[in-house]
Parts: sequence; structure tokens; C-alpha cells
Amino acid sequence: MRKDEETEAAVDGDSVDEMVGEWRSEWPELDVSSTEVIARLVRTARLLEELFVTQLRRADGGPLANLGDFDVLHALRRSGPPYALTPGQLRRALIVSSAGLTGRLNRLEREGWIERGPSPDDGRSTLVRLTEEGRARLVGVMEQHFVLERKALSVLDPEERAAVKNGLRKLLMSLEREAR
Repeated sequence: MRKDEETEAAVDGDSVDEMVGEWRSEWPELDVSSTEVIARLVRTARLLEELFVTQLRRADGGPLANLGDFDVLHALRRSGPPYALTPGQLRRALIVSSAGLTGRLNRLEREGWIERGPSPDDGRSTLVRLTEEGRARLVGVMEQHFVLERKALSVLDPEERAAVKNGLRKLLMSLEREAR
């Protein structure tokens, strides 16, 4: 890339274009092509998280403290009736430590979103269940969340969305296999 093309990319591009241009200028022989994907994934995830957290704090169903709390409620709601999972199932679904999950569950229980109790199938096991009030409050929060997701992706046409979805699925499957 010529110097004038790099300058144009930095002006017309995103923050990653600027970073890549700086690397090319500072260390031309260094291959930073991978960062054009990875840095965009990370930056996009952070910006989406900020957007989602801002929305959750203003949610009609009652503000949630953070995206981690929303993830717990999201996992419980999509599990179907009776909207209950064991702490182990939640940890696996959310990829979170026991301590991290306990803090989330304590907060959500205090705020009336969930309740914990013995499993009817195994008295030694605990179930985390959405309360009726929590489920009712979650309806509006979930609807608003999915509207925001669709709005965020509206800059992509259907073919671009499919390409991003398929590429990210392939990458995620590879990383999940390595993590096992």
C-alpha cells in the first residue's frame, strides 16, 4: 500500500485501519494482517457490550447491573419451562467461575429475578429458577435487546450477515475445540 493510500484508509477507515497503517509505517516487514480481523472482532465486541450495558441500565423491566447478570437471565429464559438450571449448567453455558456465578446469583436473587431451591429430581442438587416476576420483567428487556442487535447489524446486507455468521461460526468452533 502506498503512503497516500494508507493516509486515505486511516481517514476513510476505522480505528483498526489507523493502527495497521501505523504498524506498516513503523515496522513494514511485520505481518499484521491477522490483526485486521482480530482487532476488529475485539473492538466490535467491546463497543457492542457498551451499547448493551447502556440499554440494560435503562431497561423497562428494571435495570440490570451488568451484561453478566443478563447472560444468566438469558440462559434461564432460553432453557424453556420451568426456566431452571443447575449452577453447573449455568457455569458451562456462561463460561464463568463458581465465584463469579455466585455473585451474579446473589444479586439477581436479591433483586427478585431468580430463586434458588432444591431440585425436585435430586435433593442434593440446587436449581436456579426465574421467578414469575423475573420472567415477566424479562419480556421487555429481551425484546429491547434483540431490537438493538438487529439495529446494530442493519449496516450489513443479508449476504454480508451470512458471511460474517459463517466465518465466525467456523472460527468459534475451532477455538472451542482447542479450549476443551
